Amino acid sequence: MTTLEGAGTTTAAAAVPGSFAAPSPTDLLRAVHDSATDLASVRDRTVILRALVRRTRALLGADMAYLSLNDLDAGETWIHVTDGVRTRAYAEIRMPLGTGILGSVAAGGTSVHTDDYLADAELNHLSHIDEAVAAEGVRAISGEPLRVDGHLVGALLVAHRTPVAMPSAGLEALRLLALQAAVALEQTRRAGEIAELRAAAATAERDAALLELDARLLAAVGGGGGCRAVVEELAAQVGAPVALFDADGRVRCSAGGPPRGPGAGARDDDGDEACVVVPGDGAAELGRLVSPVVGERALGALARGALAVAAALQVEHELAEAADRSPSALLDDLLDERGVRRDVLEERALARGLDLRSPSSSLVALVPPADRQRSVAALRPLVEGAGLVAVHAGHVCLVCTRRGAGADELGAAAQAALAGAGVSAVVGCADAEDPGDRRGGGPVGRAHAEAAQVARAAQVLGWRTGHADRARLGVAGLLLGGTDERVVEAMVERLLGPVLSYDAAHGTHLEQTAAAVLEEGSRGAAAARLYVHVNTVRQRVERLDALLGAGWDAPPRSLDVQAALRLRALRRDG
Repeated sequence: MTTLEGAGTTTAAAAVPGSFAAPSPTDLLRAVHDSATDLASVRDRTVILRALVRRTRALLGADMAYLSLNDLDAGETWIHVTDGVRTRAYAEIRMPLGTGILGSVAAGGTSVHTDDYLADAELNHLSHIDEAVAAEGVRAISGEPLRVDGHLVGALLVAHRTPVAMPSAGLEALRLLALQAAVALEQTRRAGEIAELRAAAATAERDAALLELDARLLAAVGGGGGCRAVVEELAAQVGAPVALFDADGRVRCSAGGPPRGPGAGARDDDGDEACVVVPGDGAAELGRLVSPVVGERALGALARGALAVAAALQVEHELAEAADRSPSALLDDLLDERGVRRDVLEERALARGLDLRSPSSSLVALVPPADRQRSVAALRPLVEGAGLVAVHAGHVCLVCTRRGAGADELGAAAQAALAGAGVSAVVGCADAEDPGDRRGGGPVGRAHAEAAQVARAAQVLGWRTGHADRARLGVAGLLLGGTDERVVEAMVERLLGPVLSYDAAHGTHLEQTAAAVLEEGSRGAAAARLYVHVNTVRQRVERLDALLGAGWDAPPRSLDVQAALRLRALRRDG
């Protein structure tokens, strides 16, 4: 083993003829220049070191070259990059500091050379390392320490698979290239620190911008601007259009340009859209903020905006509930006979434009519980400051001063308004005719009860949307106001089941014939109504007699059959 400290050398093993290459000054200068160029133009530390190791091997004519880094916590130095190494075991050597050539160079801070590693008795050998060296076929090794700011950080080594010596020119070249490797390690370390500082500064700047945005969004919510003010702030922040869509995908408000549809995730399929979910309670989704921009800045702003929108929606909901409480309380007093003096009720109603001394109209809309507040908002424009809209007894109720053709016309307008708001509703309508009649809770209470009964009856008849009044449903329909739909089905099946089954199986028209006979009062009139010969009606009646039994067309059974036929017709209308 040869150890070089300063200018002196110590040789502990006989030299074998032959040696590593002795590079010329020109070759050494070129290698140094190329390494310096890498330092100036390449940012990846591993790439720089791999090129330097390859250059070292070529310059010194070595079979292999490698560079290790020290792990002081583990007390080891481990091979980081190699060139010319054939076996995995050698490339993954972790050498305890102070052992072998690699550990001695990395820990001792001196140049070390051996002409034949396995035969060198002065080295501190480890059996598993010797096995890796033998498998690789390594004989001669020469190493130079790497120092950064006076600290040993690793080693640069070259090796031959034959026993050879290292000339002084080769040792000098190895020392110079080790110095460049140390410079590369320090430069890339500092570049990494600078990058981290710049990233931290950018993060701080971004956080400051987001804090400022938070302040503006909070002011928008607190200033009463609601969701629209929040969306306008976001559009100004990202410099692009921003739209707020509700949970059903409809545009609630937008700013900065025309709205675009919400994507399914953080970006749409084309990668040209930012989309952030507005969180509700639990897993509920209140809506989505969408902007045709991408990037961390836009997504960060929209994420902040989503929280502000959630807060604004909560404020709007609470304000809407507060606004609803007053008309709801008045409506409860009007309809539930709470014993409030009539003159007090009239004064409170008049403050909302409802004159209880004039004819009025009432509507009852049966809507899903989740759509009640939306339905109230959709119906409010219909009263135009001359009535009340509120949730009462689980349904949406409207009472207003009568105008136009009355409740039926108002019911059609209500149905259209609810459909426009995306609400499926069954609407019952009724007019309060005599303002001076105080029986049964007064005209408003009776009209509301009638509208509720009509709505329930229509629902029992199978309606899912539509509006009706007492005249449209008739007595048969109104009798169903408190009845379950299954009761209606059972009654129809009991009275008309055989006829309905026969018509379905044979394509006949016995149901229509029975209705015509009962409603027209004679077979001749029924034939004229059905546009068939009277003999055809007679034959059909005989079939009806066989299916329903004689006497189905005479009282009292005719009343039941006709009621069942009327229910069937009303269900078809719905």
